[in-house]
Amino acid sequence: MIAIFCTNKSEIDSWFQMICFGKDQNTYFPVKLTVVVTYYVGTRTIKYVCPLLLILFYIRQCFMLSQYLKEQREYFSLKQIYIPSFIQDYCFLHKTILLAESALSLQIFWLLSSQFNSLFVLFSATLRYSSSSAFIVDLEYIIFAALQGVSFFVVIFFAAQVHEEDEELRHEVKDIAFQLKNLKGTEESYEALFLFLESKRPLALTASGLFQFKKNLLLTSAGILITYNLLILQLDIIYFA
Repeated sequence: MIAIFCTNKSEIDSWFQMICFGKDQNTYFPVKLTVVVTYYVGTRTIKYVCPLLLILFYIRQCFMLSQYLKEQREYFSLKQIYIPSFIQDYCFLHKTILLAESALSLQIFWLLSSQFNSLFVLFSATLRYSSSSAFIVDLEYIIFAALQGVSFFVVIFFAAQVHEEDEELRHEVKDIAFQLKNLKGTEESYEALFLFLESKRPLALTASGLFQFKKNLLLTSAGILITYNLLILQLDIIYFA
């Protein structure tokens, strides 16, 4: 698009008039080009790049948290448990995950809603029944909609990993607690470990509390995307038959 701006004066004039609210401005071409390119890059950065950067940040946080939970579980699998240290580490992880949940869940909800909508429209346009045929030829939209669609499923996958690793860690802790219960002199350790585990609710990241990120959400989202598009396609065929 920037290459078109540099070679097409009429395109620059139309964009410049739009930016200046339709007023006829007697301005040199280099100034118009600078204004239009700055406007174009700035708006596209806010519209496309910033949401993707936030998504990448969220994915990275989910990956790190799930890895920390996995490391704790591996320590248990090696039976190298020191209960006070585990309680301290798990409390820190629990608070960190809840902090990430409270800070980003609303933003992630709106971003995922936008991404699902973009993916739905792109899929609809691909099936050639969308009324906006411009989406097919708009390479910019297709590229970013595809990136948003991929990031939609990637976010769900990595966010669901946090819940999955926490569930496996809890199962491992319960197994250790049961073994401690059957050993002499470790009943108090069993009680402390079990009560601590019961006092902490299972960890599951959510999108503004409306739905939890679990692996089955991947299949549900894909099912909704395919089912409703095929349904609309069938109705479209019947209507124009």
